[in-house]
Amino acid sequence: MPKRPAPLSLEDDIAYSKSLTPGSDTHHRAYVGPPGEFDFMGATQFRLLTSLGLREEHYLLDVGCGSLRAGKYLLQYLLPGRYIGLEPNGWLWQEAFKQEVGEDVQRLKRPTFLDSEDFSLAEDCTPAKDFIVAQSIYTHTGEDLFAHSVQLMAQALAPTGQFLFNAVVPNDPIYANVPAGKDHSGWIYPGCVSFEEMEIIRVCQNAGLSVQKLPWFHPRVSWFRAVNDPDLLLTNDMLNQLGTGRPLFDERF
Repeated sequence: MPKRPAPLSLEDDIAYSKSLTPGSDTHHRAYVGPPGEFDFMGATQFRLLTSLGLREEHYLLDVGCGSLRAGKYLLQYLLPGRYIGLEPNGWLWQEAFKQEVGEDVQRLKRPTFLDSEDFSLAEDCTPAKDFIVAQSIYTHTGEDLFAHSVQLMAQALAPTGQFLFNAVVPNDPIYANVPAGKDHSGWIYPGCVSFEEMEIIRVCQNAGLSVQKLPWFHPRVSWFRAVNDPDLLLTNDMLNQLGTGRPLFDERF
């Protein structure tokens, strides 16, 4: 585990994390992305999931759960045993429990954590997942790993389940500044890659999934929703009701 500075109060520790660059391995918050957006990025995932029907009895897989950026909200919300986190860097969620989420939450909510760099779900093949969320995972994978992961997610998804993920696609703010995922393989972190929307559709179709782009706000990338049955895709009326999720009164965005 990376070295941390001398013990600080929780508030001072969070302020310290905001002085670090994204990807820094000296703090669990900074390692997973812009530390100044840690609170928002967790909250927006929770809002999107609950807006799309997540309820406390559902089983959810958090792919790349990291330092429980969304997990800390989901753990409080879901019933015991319903949260599964997939994360090869175990020190991230361990530090999150220790420093800010609370080890009592871990004891009471009984989450499962899987340690796998290749997205293997063999250790937790049942029950099928009602929701799978992969926040900023495919922004860091070559096309081979992206396609492999989507195949595994499709196998883990319940028949009426929803798979939510995001990726860098044309018209996203950082698209012009990152290389194409099809030209890379394996993990690219902390670097980013992009995909064409047709590539995303093809990867999902090859896994037996139907996918659509969502209007949900993200400051750099685009959200997608994949389902087993094309009849479960959101209609235009549903998309309008979902809205953009764009935050108000926040100068960061």
